[in-house]
Amino acid sequence: MSNKMKVQVVKAEGATATTKQIYKDPFDGMYQADGIIQPPFNLKELKEIAEYSSILQQCIDAYTTNIACFGLAPQYAIDYRAAKPEIQKKADIEWERLRFFLKYLSFDEIPETLVKWALEDREKTGNGYLEVLRDGKGEPCSIDYMDCEDVRVTTFTDPVEVKYAVMVDNKPVVADVPKMFRRFVQIRGTKKVFFKEYGDPRFMNSTNGDFTDKHNGENEANEVIHFKIGPGAYGKPRYLGHILSLYGARKAEELNFYYFKQGRHVPAAIVVENGQLTEQSFTQVQEYMKDIQGVGNAHKFLLLEAEGIDQKKLQGEDDVTPVKVQIKSLAEMLQQDALFLEYDIKTRDKLRSAFRLPPLYTGESQDYNKATAETAKQVTEEQVFMPQRNVVAGKLTTAFCQSLELHYVSIGLKGPRASDPTEKARAIAPIIAGGGVVPNDLRDLAGEILGKELEPLLYEGADDKPFQLITRTNKTAAPTQVPIEKSMNKEILDVLKNLQDYIEEKGI
Repeated sequence: MSNKMKVQVVKAEGATATTKQIYKDPFDGMYQADGIIQPPFNLKELKEIAEYSSILQQCIDAYTTNIACFGLAPQYAIDYRAAKPEIQKKADIEWERLRFFLKYLSFDEIPETLVKWALEDREKTGNGYLEVLRDGKGEPCSIDYMDCEDVRVTTFTDPVEVKYAVMVDNKPVVADVPKMFRRFVQIRGTKKVFFKEYGDPRFMNSTNGDFTDKHNGENEANEVIHFKIGPGAYGKPRYLGHILSLYGARKAEELNFYYFKQGRHVPAAIVVENGQLTEQSFTQVQEYMKDIQGVGNAHKFLLLEAEGIDQKKLQGEDDVTPVKVQIKSLAEMLQQDALFLEYDIKTRDKLRSAFRLPPLYTGESQDYNKATAETAKQVTEEQVFMPQRNVVAGKLTTAFCQSLELHYVSIGLKGPRASDPTEKARAIAPIIAGGGVVPNDLRDLAGEILGKELEPLLYEGADDKPFQLITRTNKTAAPTQVPIEKSMNKEILDVLKNLQDYIEEKGI
């Protein structure tokens, strides 16, 4: 007699599937034409990837908020106190011009919002863009956000001479510098538009990207400021090395989701000994697995019927052996939930490390106290956010201040208060008592405590004399007030009495 074993696998249907969509690149077939460079990554997928992660968007929000959202403000690019009065006057005029320029840089959104959107694109795809518009005088007057998904970069054009102003002894000196520029192409629907890189002095037609000898009127190309990570034609997102972990965490979340969605399903093996399931039972098992999803199907019973094997067919005896049916759980062969949780935690740690952010900035601050929170904020501010603000502000300063011929001021991005101003005041009190600061050194701290900007003091010595010298000088200059003594010298009293008698005698 030969032993036979029949195995059949029945599984749940419709649990999950992978996408079968084809990525449609609007520039497909146009690369190499007009010098357009194909990006090394799927920009559409990178733009939407944060929607599939439980941590990436928080990291990007923490980055862009702390870099751009505390405000744009003019700053003096010179040592204002040490400058001559005529230089100070020029700097004050330029400061007011730049303040007005930044305030009305956009009429739809505040400029900080547009910069934040561009930086969000930079962190997601490695590339962010701002379109710059010029007025009738040829000066920049407005900016607008450009979606990075449908913008492509071209190769460098021929070098061209550009005028740059450099400061020598607090005086601007103009120098000619050769520079190569790129062009940018945007496709929306069936329309293709060309843009110049900001600062390119040549005229360019926006319909075909050709440089011309004169202004093209309504078809003159606008300019673009490109924020990117890295020196290449296209930037690379800083989380690029962790994409597999990001997708792995997503799949782990989906697996857990379907585990709860399919509530009563436990992987199991139905073992039938000395018999076989009836055709009706086999059909019920298949239907059970197909309808396993949903809360409404929970807590149902499955009734199995089996038939014993007729032994007469095998041994010539009219006897039927008893049937034994066993359902053996295979749940112990599955990964435990704790492993998925650990994988998710490790993925979150990896993505935060890509941005060099502590958990405090992504809303995971259960283990922090005041001391550790202040330390984490200080280190992150010094190592991450301040350098990034300097990079972005430097790019905006180079772009706009050169075009506006502003030489004594620059564009700055504000940051949060690094520490408690009252603690600063207590710490600086011994320095004040020792004559180590002048009155104007404390104006910024006083303004921080009061919550408003304070102008520098203008009285003599406010910039170069400590409090002690100023108060001592004032005491020396003031006349000394001598009080009248209760008891005076006897000779003086006699003289005063004689004088009084003489006045009374003469009737004066």
